[in-house]
Amino acid sequence: MTATIIDWGALLDVVLISAFAGLAIALTLGVGIVASLRAQDHKGNALALNAVTVISVALVAGAIAVGLYFIANK
Repeated sequence: MTATIIDWGALLDVVLISAFAGLAIALTLGVGIVASLRAQDHKGNALALNAVTVISVALVAGAIAVGLYFIANK
């Protein structure tokens, strides 16, 4: 009976995609945090480290925006 109610293949797809997306977002944000901390410790010009921070924050913000878009338009 539950086999007809629940599409197990689709549920597995959602679980795998969610796990991958969560790890990718966490890794991206972690790289941004590390770059920000190293930029603060750097004595000279830390333009590249600041750029990595800005790019990682933009990627995470974009991932959040795409997620909200898909939730709203499902």
